[in-house]
Amino acid sequence: MLKNEQAELAGHLRLQTWMSAAFPVGAYSSSHGLETAIQDGRVHDMPSCRSWIDSILRHGSGWNDALFTHQAYQLVSATDCHDTRPAPCVTHIPESAHTMNHAAAAHGQTMQQLRELNALVLALVAGAERLQETTQLGSAFLRAATAWDETSRLPWHAVTDRWTLPVVVGGLGALHGLPARLLVASTLQSASSNLAWIATRLVPLGQSSTLAMIASLETVVTGIADRSLTATLDDLGSSALLADLASLQHEQLDGRVCQT
Repeated sequence: MLKNEQAELAGHLRLQTWMSAAFPVGAYSSSHGLETAIQDGRVHDMPSCRSWIDSILRHGSGWNDALFTHQAYQLVSATDCHDTRPAPCVTHIPESAHTMNHAAAAHGQTMQQLRELNALVLALVAGAERLQETTQLGSAFLRAATAWDETSRLPWHAVTDRWTLPVVVGGLGALHGLPARLLVASTLQSASSNLAWIATRLVPLGQSSTLAMIASLETVVTGIADRSLTATLDDLGSSALLADLASLQHEQLDGRVCQT
């Protein structure tokens, strides 16, 4: 197997790990307000659950997060962060002061741009639980990704300790050289599958129904991923009002199972 093919395969395996339950992606704990809709009867079977998740992906935070993920990916990809030396490590001395200053300036500019993008994500979060969800998962995802050396090529904690999940995933995806389209699609697939399996427990749904629902959402996921690759921040927007309200109501929900 050629070296490039080995690297591509390793990247796919890494992405599988990132989007699995082994990583903090909200599996079984973050319902995104779905638990509220199940408890009040709006989501009660496979068709109603599919419709709810479809709306989140197309018109709600799913779309915004896909766009944010790709925007973060682009910001990091535009910077030469693929040097094998970690940016904040002073024991790895560049060959010249000019090289060091140029790299430091590039890293600094990238981190400032990521911080501004992260602030926009925070500003658009609908409610306290959504804020908790994206910041806790973002920070935990970043910590977990330190298992790979590439993660330290940018000084993440020099800017903020309150990273959001889409910015972290997008930035890390670029640092690790993962394909943008596959990365965005995988994040959407992970998010929708997590919601589907929560519904499996709480509605409840049968395994066959849940798998059929996940399969039927694949075209939705790929379509949104493709749209995000050509979108700009001007295309941000959410109209999944019922899902946002359900998340707000979940803060006071009695007998809840999920954290959010």
